[in-house]
Amino acid sequence: MNSFFEEEWKDITIEPILVGVSGGPDSMCLLDLLVKSKKKIIVAYFNHQLRPEAEQEDIYIHKIAGNYGVPFVSASKNVRLFATEHKLSVEEAARKLRYDFLFDQARKLGAPVIAVAHHADDQVETVLMHFLRGAGLGGLKGMMPVTHLPEFDANIRLIRPLLRTWRWEIENYCRENGLEPVQDLSNLDQTYFRNRLRHSLIPELETYNPGFKMSLLRSTENLAGDLDLVNELIDNAWESCGVQNGKGFISFNQESLIKMSVGVLRNIVRRAAILLKPGIRDMNFEAVQRVVRFVKEGNGGNNRVDFVEGLFAFQEGGRIFLAGRQAEIPLKDFPQITNRVGLQVGLPLLLEGDWRLLAEEQASWDIEAIKLTNDPFQAWLDADLINGAMVVRGRMNGDRFQSLGMDNRSIKISDLFINEKIPGRARKNWPLVCIDDEIVWVPGCRSAERYQLTGTTRRCLHLILRRSREELNLDR
Repeated sequence: MNSFFEEEWKDITIEPILVGVSGGPDSMCLLDLLVKSKKKIIVAYFNHQLRPEAEQEDIYIHKIAGNYGVPFVSASKNVRLFATEHKLSVEEAARKLRYDFLFDQARKLGAPVIAVAHHADDQVETVLMHFLRGAGLGGLKGMMPVTHLPEFDANIRLIRPLLRTWRWEIENYCRENGLEPVQDLSNLDQTYFRNRLRHSLIPELETYNPGFKMSLLRSTENLAGDLDLVNELIDNAWESCGVQNGKGFISFNQESLIKMSVGVLRNIVRRAAILLKPGIRDMNFEAVQRVVRFVKEGNGGNNRVDFVEGLFAFQEGGRIFLAGRQAEIPLKDFPQITNRVGLQVGLPLLLEGDWRLLAEEQASWDIEAIKLTNDPFQAWLDADLINGAMVVRGRMNGDRFQSLGMDNRSIKISDLFINEKIPGRARKNWPLVCIDDEIVWVPGCRSAERYQLTGTTRRCLHLILRRSREELNLDR
């Protein structure tokens, strides 16, 4: 038996340890080793309801736990139904429900550690699966002997004491110690991806290199060390790109991301995705590259691109966002109004997000200088043409606007927002300055044609929208 177990795990002192036992050779070996190491353990069995004999296995493992004199817990869930309902593969659904059960029991029973029986052959299969799916270093390093799975519980450790032990060593141990594991015939079913690797692809690869599995296992250990170096680089890059975290989203300074090398950018994208969805498992190369291309090249005028598992990337206000569909992205960077409010000359109007709108009569003005002003959040109107109450409101169905330069033609406000690239999520409550219900200024875009200053204008109304009260005190 590989001495890894004894060397690496003899000093584990945190107890109790919840042990996931399926009844197969690997988990029976792990259970026996932990019992002999005098650790305080709890046996846990999960029935996936994929095989009729699983109920008998539940009874059998309960009996084994009793023979060892250790506590036993079990649960049963219909994995195939869960997979259908949540659009998962059977393998992914089984993993999720199994770990849900293990971590839930660990919390209930006060077990700070969960032990599972992944071994060296499992590691080889896992890395090969990740490679075929186009994973980066994070996937190619494989499983870790000690880790946390924050999607299930950030505080409970998951340990894999047999990760450097080969399947043949485990089977020998079971025979030598009189263990009687159950045989799961579903492990022979090659409709499952992992089983096809185990029974077809890996044996074929071993015809090219009889030491293929050992070579791959060593590569994973080398890659784990390389990943440590890469992570140091990514830590620095992460800090340099103005990261902002929120509920269901992470955003970055767009200019900083564009300047990054493709390799660093890929790792930034992967890290952000894992932070948003700690359990994400299908982040293949093409998905990551789709976001990288979006950052570097755009998306043909579309400011959004889909990523994986409900995540998407979009550009807004000089930032790149990676978000989930339920993200609560604040609108503080955009002026917003939810009610119809009167606007009085000389009195600042407070809008949501600490935006303030001020309308003041201006004593003097220079039409030519105003034409050269490149600030869409200022407007100058002929005050003598304003016959009605000034109000500020959000968009209404059917709103149209006749802006400067349109030669008596009007445009839908919805189309104007698209043309001016007003973010979609900010359009509904974007403030519109109106005379009664006629729109005279769309802040951030344009003002109305018929209210423009001319050579005969006698009174000028200056409109300013700013983020702070101090910024409203402009020289006039």
